[in-house]
Amino acid sequence: MAVLRAHVHKLAYVLISVTLLLTFGLGTLSGFRVHHTASIERQTIRTQALETQVLERDLPAVRSAYANIAKNDAGEGARLRPAYSAYLRDPSTSRTFERAIESELARRSRAFHHSITSSREAVIPLVVVACLLVLTLLWLFELERRAGSIDRDNAARSAELIRLRDEFVAVVSHELRTPLTSIIGYLELLTDEDAGPLTPEQRAYLEIVQRSTLRLGELVGDLLLVAEAERGPLALDLKDVDVASLAENAVDAARPVADARGIALSLEPGASATVSGDGTRLAQMLDNLISNAIKFTPNGGRVTVRAARRGSDALVEVVDTGAGIAESDYERVFDPFFRSRDANAKAVPGTGLGLTITKAIVEAHNGTIEVEKTPGGGTTFRVSLPVAERIGSLSR
Repeated sequence: MAVLRAHVHKLAYVLISVTLLLTFGLGTLSGFRVHHTASIERQTIRTQALETQVLERDLPAVRSAYANIAKNDAGEGARLRPAYSAYLRDPSTSRTFERAIESELARRSRAFHHSITSSREAVIPLVVVACLLVLTLLWLFELERRAGSIDRDNAARSAELIRLRDEFVAVVSHELRTPLTSIIGYLELLTDEDAGPLTPEQRAYLEIVQRSTLRLGELVGDLLLVAEAERGPLALDLKDVDVASLAENAVDAARPVADARGIALSLEPGASATVSGDGTRLAQMLDNLISNAIKFTPNGGRVTVRAARRGSDALVEVVDTGAGIAESDYERVFDPFFRSRDANAKAVPGTGLGLTITKAIVEAHNGTIEVEKTPGGGTTFRVSLPVAERIGSLSR
């Protein structure tokens, strides 16, 4: 069995290496094609400017426009030179020069449409390969997680595998961010029709690719955040933060999703509590807890968010009326990539990183997070954060 697991792991690493190479290769090819398309468009604009100056009979401007064309495309300059020279000798021959310019514009138009089609064709396989790479990574993580739970008699080896996995995640996620950023940027150019008009069918395809790429970007961001948390406390931009206001904003943001499923989402604010924390990270923590509660609550259920002060702590509770968490899963609920059998069986979307990130954010703020069964069914997540007055004593 151990030999079989080793071969499966090797296969996963080979697939990751191949897809990673394909991702970088296709990313380079896509970037080159889009750059080529942009170069054609810029040269077209220069040729159109020359045509305008010829029509206006402005000889100095014609000379300048032609020089600009020849400087950036010697081939086009050579093709226009005979008609250009004849025009300079006798401006009355402008019609011949205009026909030469129109011929160049037609040639550039054909080249532009061919290039934009090639660019679109290059983006789609790039996104597909990037998706395959992420799926292969998730498969490898699941294999290693299972191997670690089976091989309990070798704790040192398991710890080393986890360390190597985390390093691998950090490196690959960092390397994925750059091509994904380029993909997102070029997709925005294509959907904005900066590079030419789109048919309705092409726009629909690009919107699907764009949504999938944005989800990949969010996943890569989560992977990088988990890797940062594994190396030590998260870097925070500390300011005074009103927990009740954060909770209200998080509830308002999640309400459309809850309403769409008929889930009653409510906020029960208590005494005001101000903490010294990173507002962006704390908002992310609340978003994760609330979205997680909504995902695991059946249609027609309830999710209640409470924010109040209890003694020297700011307390946040997210309570749902879902099926709850199995007893055997409580110890692993904050583990990276952990997904319960119930979540997999019901095809609940997610990567198993949300609660890991939430715990890292809480601990970076010197807080604690607990999970327990809700009386009558469901789950309660409880976060305690020290209020601003306690930060000084904690840091000392």
